[in-house]
Amino acid sequence: MENLGTEPFYGGTFKHRLDEKNRVTVPAKWRFSGDENDAYLAWLHPQGHIVLYPPAKIKELREIIKKVPESDIAGQATLRKIFGNAHQLGPDASGRLKLPEELLKAANIEKEIILIGLGDRINILSVALHEKESAQKINLMELMKGIGM
Repeated sequence: MENLGTEPFYGGTFKHRLDEKNRVTVPAKWRFSGDENDAYLAWLHPQGHIVLYPPAKIKELREIIKKVPESDIAGQATLRKIFGNAHQLGPDASGRLKLPEELLKAANIEKEIILIGLGDRINILSVALHEKESAQKINLMELMKGIGM
């Protein structure tokens, strides 16, 4: 397997089933040294899925947060909206994360979930949302151009 560098990289799509305690196993290829002793941050994205920030991404977020001055009313409101509703999750010895019931309910997730790696973070979608997005006809070349690829 090609080494993608020293920074964790999350790629691929995985279908998982939550266990009876609403735990999901982080795919083995997404487990990186140090993650087992640190926290992940999860919050509901406005598009209806759960965003899961791994430890490396949380360090980056701290730098962004520091740049938002107290006098920036809209910035502070945004931080409160995002991080006031976020949940810290720590993996157990088996690499499982217990997803909060309130996040699962808000994302319309029952038992089956889809994990999608977006490079530096993970999105967790309901099967219904994933199927809806997969069914959309898109021009991938135009979208790639739009993000500079």
